[in-house]
Amino acid sequence: PTVSFVAVGDNIIHENVYQYALKQGNDTTYNFKPCYQNIKKYISDHDLAYINQETLIAGDSCGIKGYPNFNSPESLINDLQDTGFNMVSSATNHSMDLGKNALISSAHIWKQHSDILFSGLYENQEDRQTIRVIEKNGIRFSLLAYTFGVNETTNYKSIQKQLKTYPYILGQLDKEQIKEDVEKAKEQSDVIIVACHWGKEDVSQISDLQKEYAQYFADLGVDVVIGNHPHQIQPIEKINNTLVIYSLGNFLSTMKGVYNQLEGMISLDFVKKANNISIENITYIPLINHYNDDVVTIYPLQDYTQELASQHTILKNQPNIIEEFKTYIQETINNKDIKIKM
Repeated sequence: PTVSFVAVGDNIIHENVYQYALKQGNDTTYNFKPCYQNIKKYISDHDLAYINQETLIAGDSCGIKGYPNFNSPESLINDLQDTGFNMVSSATNHSMDLGKNALISSAHIWKQHSDILFSGLYENQEDRQTIRVIEKNGIRFSLLAYTFGVNETTNYKSIQKQLKTYPYILGQLDKEQIKEDVEKAKEQSDVIIVACHWGKEDVSQISDLQKEYAQYFADLGVDVVIGNHPHQIQPIEKINNTLVIYSLGNFLSTMKGVYNQLEGMISLDFVKKANNISIENITYIPLINHYNDDVVTIYPLQDYTQELASQHTILKNQPNIIEEFKTYIQETINNKDIKIKM
């Protein structure tokens, strides 16, 4: 049996993103499908497709909000599903942007979509103790999700008090809890995938915290670690038998740094032979987050032209940016076991 898997980075619904989606709808509904249409074929032809939903989806009644305290439209979930995503993590530094009740509301909304494996936010203690498992082609997969912490908002003291009183609502980097989760996941599944919100923003170098926890996950026997949060692509390495993808960068956003526009998508196969599962056919497909006043969308780098770059709000003043990006990818994803498509 073989299961094909694809993963992308952080889905960040800035105000410009949801305003574009509103224009694609009918002024009362949001339509995000055009944002993903150029990469849908890469996502939908896999058995499992993972995304990190960076921004909270707490219900439209809470009010749609952009940076810094996000709440994204509920219709986004259906549009992600339409694109082909069926594995979602949402333990991020924005999880408590609107407090405990909004987080719990988001956990509840995602649970209504039973064909999406969702991890990171939890309604109650029982929900937190339930390992997220999905089976494909006779192979069982667990998804665990953790964040280093949450943002220091204006009501940070209140947020910290809520997290201390209700620690189970959010997956956080706590070694004892992680060990307990992984041991449970091993009893219920063949493959353990961990989504980890870690590292430093807008930095391509791996932080000490990332190194520490990557080694810890490897020591516990996790199969794949998918890092998010740095907003830039970072290296990929094997530690013992654990594939560690430190950061795939962003996926959809209107962040303003040049290197925020360069992103990663990774695909691979889980192959079961006898009682052993191996990871094969690892392929890295760089992406470009493309936006201006009229559009917010994503392209594979291999389909991206200098003409498109000249229309990009951020990249238009970078005449050699495509070649620069290609060189940067070769230097960053410097791993003989990974095929790069660009």
